Amino acid sequence: MVNLTQREKQVLVELIKNCKTSDQEIARKLKTSRPTVLKIRNRLEKKGFIRGYTSLIDFEKLGLNIQAVILYRWKDYSKAKELKSTIKFIRSLPEVILFVKGEGAGSKTDLIISVHNDLKDYEEFIRKLKYQWKNNVENVEVFLSSFDGIFKNYELSSLAISKLDEKKR
Repeated sequence: MVNLTQREKQVLVELIKNCKTSDQEIARKLKTSRPTVLKIRNRLEKKGFIRGYTSLIDFEKLGLNIQAVILYRWKDYSKAKELKSTIKFIRSLPEVILFVKGEGAGSKTDLIISVHNDLKDYEEFIRKLKYQWKNNVENVEVFLSSFDGIFKNYELSSLAISKLDEKKR
């Protein structure tokens, strides 16, 4: 990790807690000036510590009631053209809120998290995926849940804050 100044860490912690916090409010909490916070924020963005700002969405209020977690294994990495095309396709799907390539349980190589209006919408989505995958994918496992079934959202803010606090010690 690139070294951060104490003040950079403090600003970053405040932005992790709430990215909508104004520079004026951060300045007030840290007992510094708004222009100082703006300079630090810009520096953090330039250094790549802040890659963007995002919102937490209540999907149910948008009529999206089902979340699907899909794990699968890509069969043959020599089919690079098909793999590249499939990745591009998955990334283009509006239902996909997270797509991860990696290695996991049962030799799974990919993870998709998608959101859907209802079961019919999910079924249409999975058919599109299967058509794109053709016979290049195996060991597909799916876990469906309503948003009521989510007890802790995917977020890394507490871990990031503790990592920044670690550096103080």
